[in-house]
Amino acid sequence: MNTETANAPRCQDRSGTYEAWYVTVSDAASRRGFWIRYSTFNPAPGVSAEAHSALWAFAFDRDHPEANWGGKVTFPLRALQMSAQPFQLRVDGARFEREGCSGQVHTESGNARWDLSWRSSEPPFPFLRPRWQALSSVANIGAQPALAVTGTVEVNGRAHRLDGATGGQQHTWASSHALAWNWGFASGSDFWMDGATSRVRSRLGTVLVGTAVGAKANGHQFLFNGPVQVLRNRGSILAHAWMATARLGVRTLVVAIKPRPEDLIGVTYADPRGGSRFCYHTEVADLELHMTRGPETLAHIVRPASAAFEYASETPLTGVPLLV
Repeated sequence: MNTETANAPRCQDRSGTYEAWYVTVSDAASRRGFWIRYSTFNPAPGVSAEAHSALWAFAFDRDHPEANWGGKVTFPLRALQMSAQPFQLRVDGARFEREGCSGQVHTESGNARWDLSWRSSEPPFPFLRPRWQALSSVANIGAQPALAVTGTVEVNGRAHRLDGATGGQQHTWASSHALAWNWGFASGSDFWMDGATSRVRSRLGTVLVGTAVGAKANGHQFLFNGPVQVLRNRGSILAHAWMATARLGVRTLVVAIKPRPEDLIGVTYADPRGGSRFCYHTEVADLELHMTRGPETLAHIVRPASAAFEYASETPLTGVPLLV
């Protein structure tokens, strides 16, 4: 799978679906992070929510969480123009392409604008191998799991210049959101890690729980995304941490991503089949990763204030406001 295939639109003009492309950026030097998202929402027949496309922008500051900000603007569904070859999104002057994105969000609570370009150094990581994707109502691909991002993000009049900041670009689509999930991501000049533990409804109506995780560190690659592997590794879904352990033969990958509550921004996602999911996201969580082969340590990576973390469920968290 190449990047164009990983990002190709899957839900255009299909009712009962949502789809999103997004980039996450961590600027370790300033301990700030950014999350920029382009999405479509097309409810199933009989669901009262309105079909639309949207731009989302979020900023996180580990040292000044009171400055965290998020905003969303919506447009008619077909205002978001898509193409697969080459991959390209366009809406209201904003763009999202294989090698960068630009746009702006203006809301009553503030505004953001961005103009970013990036270099990608790794192939896509699908959370479930493509031939098995039909098992789940939700699909996730780390389309570009290791980026070096350059450009500017301006939030409420304050410009943040990025020069080779680390990041990743994701693509997700579904006929219904997962019932609950943890997602985690981090990358650097010498590694990347991407994965999730999810509780999803299968296309047959049964509830499935599984953990997918991929990583590359110190030249060692670890791809845990086969259907039997994912479904056997149930994992936990927690608001205060995502912790995953996966084994491939004699190799073991252990990941822990922990946010502070004050760094989380709450977001409400409407579900195409009705109802909502309440999602809590940050780009400045702490990461610790161990990769071993028997007693041998292949990689041990610790990155404070530079990992993406997400928790979501059908019930909102107490004490964490929903800003969007």
